[in-house]
Amino acid sequence: SIPDLIPALTTAEQRAATSLKWRTHEKLLQKYACLPHIISSDQIYYRFLHRMLTIILTNNVLPVQKAAARTLCVYLRYNRKQEQRHEVIQKLIERKIIFPCLLRDANTCEFIMELFSKSFFCKYFFLPVLELTHDPVANVRMKLCYLLPKVKSTLKIPTDKHLLQQLELCIRKLLCQEKDKDVLTIVKRTVLELDRMEISVDVFQKRFYENDLLDQEKERQEHLLLEMEQLEKEKQQNEGRSTNVNDKIFEKKRRDSKTSSVLAKSITLSVPVSSSGTSAGKEDKKSKLVRSQSFSTQALHPKYSNIDKC
Repeated sequence: SIPDLIPALTTAEQRAATSLKWRTHEKLLQKYACLPHIISSDQIYYRFLHRMLTIILTNNVLPVQKAAARTLCVYLRYNRKQEQRHEVIQKLIERKIIFPCLLRDANTCEFIMELFSKSFFCKYFFLPVLELTHDPVANVRMKLCYLLPKVKSTLKIPTDKHLLQQLELCIRKLLCQEKDKDVLTIVKRTVLELDRMEISVDVFQKRFYENDLLDQEKERQEHLLLEMEQLEKEKQQNEGRSTNVNDKIFEKKRRDSKTSSVLAKSITLSVPVSSSGTSAGKEDKKSKLVRSQSFSTQALHPKYSNIDKC
């Protein structure tokens, strides 16, 4: 069962991490990328996603870091809550987990381009990647130059014209300010490659047909996740309203039943009091009648005695 599966998976990963078999750890992290198809995004977020962040920051084995980075991107791709996605993206950018730590392997940045649409990459990661031109490590700037052609391929004109201008400004700064000879040599090669590149446009182009179809499918799935999240929020709100209404109805029925029971008790108490009152009244009348009769007889006896004397 799934409740038993999650602790077993976390225990297996911890054992693989503490062992000296880094290839086993790498393969295990690669297999964990299938979890979004098995368990919910909340379970992944709280039990596995932050663990991937920790592995990226603390593990010194590059293949293990790479496997954790790709699995992390998969978790981010299939996460259904926009708030959680933004939190993870912010951590990646603020801590510079994806780029400076792992630019020793150029495939790391490509994971995001592979799994997400071009618009998603441009919205969240395009400018943070360009900021690596100011990184003090020469190897990071060198890897950035290797990535720039692929970064440029995510742009669409005229929508991303301002990002293209930022990219050109970044290249000019590297050409003017770069002091490392090896990096400067790669920058010059990259400039020539960028000039030969063709940028896709928003309108249909036959040469970009397959790539555009794939990108449209990724973007459609991303929008679908947002719509599903919105539907879940509306469902929760409706359920909350229905529960509130049911609670109010139940409270009203409880008050009505309480009021009716109080009225019934008061009626039952008032009925014997009234009957006893009426019987007491009758007894009072009878006693008054007896007293009046006795009084009248006592008043008539002297008269009768006088008549007898006469």
